[in-house]
Amino acid sequence: MAAGFSALDKRINRDTEALHDFLWHGEQKQEKTLIRSLRNDARAADSFLHLGGRLRANADALARDLKSSGNGESLFELLSHSWGLGAATVLYSKRSYRGAAERSKGVVSSASIGVCANAGCFEFVEEWEAGKTDFETYTGKLAGFLEPKGYMDSGQFKRVLNAVYDFAMSWNAVASKAEQALAARAAIEGAGWCLLTSVAIRELLGVPPKFSSRDFANIVERIAVRT
Repeated sequence: MAAGFSALDKRINRDTEALHDFLWHGEQKQEKTLIRSLRNDARAADSFLHLGGRLRANADALARDLKSSGNGESLFELLSHSWGLGAATVLYSKRSYRGAAERSKGVVSSASIGVCANAGCFEFVEEWEAGKTDFETYTGKLAGFLEPKGYMDSGQFKRVLNAVYDFAMSWNAVASKAEQALAARAAIEGAGWCLLTSVAIRELLGVPPKFSSRDFANIVERIAVRT
């Protein structure tokens, strides 16, 4: 299982990074080859994580045309977020608790970027990525932007984003194994909550992702209970 996970993890990370560069950096890729790789990745991830075909089916639908009305962006989010959370649970099962927290941090960071990109405040991301603000300031700006838009739990979203991020950034390596295990589990469950909340926010704003939110909720729930 360890070798299978390691190889699959490298493959999915490589292919989702290639999709990211294709969509947002204009890198020239063989689109048909990339689509085939991503569909194979989704099938493999669905099987590995026992997701009942939901990840595979939604990925197949989105992969038909990566450039069509947000399909590529939604495929990136669906596959990278589902696999990132799933990878965190695998690392947790191997008692790599810090690694699990790191993967959870990556998931919530990406989910928050997706919210900003679709809510019309991507400048917050640019400031954070340029090192002009820290993560807490960035999420505070995002929460302040969302509340007047009608999302009244923006403060809660900010706090959970920060908590998951801080578990990884301020990892206590000298804590007992029991404490580290609970911290990793909290990071994973918090990341799952942030993923579903980010979709709910985008639905409220009228810019939902192109995959089924019901299927995605089932995917996240199935992954989270693996801990």
